[in-house]
Amino acid sequence: MLRVSLLGLLACAALAQSLPAAEPAPLARHVVLVSIDGLAASYLNDPRAQLPTLRKLAAGGASAQGMRTSFPSVTWPAHTSLVTGVEPARHGVIGNSVWDRRANRLLTYIGDPELTKDQAIRVPTVYDAAHAAGLTCGSVIWPCCNGAASLKWVIPDSNRLDLHARYTTPGLVQELGSAGIDISKLGAWGWSKEYSTERDVLYTRVANYLLEKQGVNLLLVHLITPDGVEHNYGPHTPEAYQAVTESDARVAEIWATLQKSPLAGKSTLLVVSDHGFAPYQKLIRPNVVLKELGLITTGEKDQVTRRQAWCVAQGGSAFVYLLDAPRQAELLTQVKPALAGLEGVTSVLEPAEFAKLGLPAPESNPEAPHLVLLTGPGYSFNDALTPPAIAPTDGLKGTHGHDPRPDYMQATFLAAGAGIKPGVQLAQIQNIDVAPTIARLLGVALPSAEGRVLTEILTNDGR
Repeated sequence: MLRVSLLGLLACAALAQSLPAAEPAPLARHVVLVSIDGLAASYLNDPRAQLPTLRKLAAGGASAQGMRTSFPSVTWPAHTSLVTGVEPARHGVIGNSVWDRRANRLLTYIGDPELTKDQAIRVPTVYDAAHAAGLTCGSVIWPCCNGAASLKWVIPDSNRLDLHARYTTPGLVQELGSAGIDISKLGAWGWSKEYSTERDVLYTRVANYLLEKQGVNLLLVHLITPDGVEHNYGPHTPEAYQAVTESDARVAEIWATLQKSPLAGKSTLLVVSDHGFAPYQKLIRPNVVLKELGLITTGEKDQVTRRQAWCVAQGGSAFVYLLDAPRQAELLTQVKPALAGLEGVTSVLEPAEFAKLGLPAPESNPEAPHLVLLTGPGYSFNDALTPPAIAPTDGLKGTHGHDPRPDYMQATFLAAGAGIKPGVQLAQIQNIDVAPTIARLLGVALPSAEGRVLTEILTNDGR
């Protein structure tokens, strides 16, 4: 009898070990992830920036001194890392635009004009995991969401009327219109800076509607005003301070909604950004040099008729493609020193150095470049073929896309509400930590994530 009982216990133990571990209980019923495009972490400690809501949330919740974003530090790769928990080398969105060497053409990600979510993103997202667990999810102009089956509500992050008509959730325009929220003009407005404030106000009203009337469990919201203003006027300027103050007010409106019944006590708000910002007053035009080397041929009106090499600018970095495959080694010895000698170029990276920045090697991804150029504050890369190779701007501007490690490119992170410890300040985290932390808050599994759960900010250490 004792032997039988012992065998039974051993069998039960073996069975328990073979079964998948149950996910921890959720810490929140509703999670809202708000991305304020271009809100560098430095604004939180800048006394000239009027951010009462963000500072209150950081003091009463958790924050990080900085969040290292993806490389290149531009909107589409960064937002994809925020919801997948992996670097661009794995999720596949490696730039706002890239050169597709298979089709020998420019492939544009920004604005989602070509690819659906499933065509663009190669790994599961946190909203896929939440949907699989029976939770409802929505996105308000979050990049790379077009056609996502896991999202019950979608407004595309697009500047085209036809894409809004195709990918906005059927019936949502009418439903919101009945509630006094008119989103019918979004496609026509496009990304005009003239309407950026009105757009963010609308996005916030949509977010609050989905929370109050639909009880969405996971909501992604993208606020855009600071980015456009900083591109036009530079970061930490009077215009930029006004823009970030507007975004602070939008966050206040969402936070107020989360304090109402039945959301109160069950909801978590995370506020992040996709990148920092750097000022510049000079443009670097690598394609001018490539044309002078005879590697780009043009015809009438400077239209390109042949490319042996081509540069796709990413703002503070640039992707250089060597497109004559039999001559790649020869072209490398010609192109690298010529571009390295350009004013403002701080580094020219070869594929062996890509992994440290989370970028794929060209042999593993046909959209990956053969060289990456880096610059710092004061300069921005540009695709133009028109000389000179170094050109002045018409005043102070702002850009991003740089190496994400310097302080000026650090993104924002803070969290408050259900499941979040008060008064916790972390040092530097990574944007790939956001998705697994959201998954833990909701009690869902995201095993594909490379980032870590930020257990330091969670009640009961996230267990």
